[in-house]
Amino acid sequence: MFKLKLSDISKEKGEYVVNPSNTILSLGSGVSGVLKRMCPELQNVMWEYLNRNGYLNPGDIAVTPYPCEEFEYAIHAAVMDYTKEAVEIDPDYERIEKICQNIAKFLGDKKTKVITPLLGTGVGGLNKEKVYKIMKKHFENLNAEIILVVHKKEDYDKLILI
Repeated sequence: MFKLKLSDISKEKGEYVVNPSNTILSLGSGVSGVLKRMCPELQNVMWEYLNRNGYLNPGDIAVTPYPCEEFEYAIHAAVMDYTKEAVEIDPDYERIEKICQNIAKFLGDKKTKVITPLLGTGVGGLNKEKVYKIMKKHFENLNAEIILVVHKKEDYDKLILI
């Protein structure tokens, strides 16, 4: 199930939150910055994951506990490529497609609640309508309840018509 909601991600609760992150698992700006302010301990959990598993590849996901009360787990999506070898730092639609495929595969038949923003449309600069269509294609038939949160009414009004 895939739903669009006009809200602020910091006001939401669920089992999972999708963090549009980067390959080096460093909380920065945008939604990652919001999660950092909401739960400063999250960065330490991400660094522990990084120390055990290494950097992510662009389009990969990493699932960690979310050490604060709003969510149980965070799904960190490697939207930006911050590795030294990066040819293209910013995301493209293929990377968003890969992230959505990885999230859908991870969720499988789970009946859970996932809160997510539009991936790659903030700092990454991707077109919101195109990303919405990609996310909807991969998430609308899952058993999980996927809540896509947008915080601007004008974005919500455009996307709800798609």
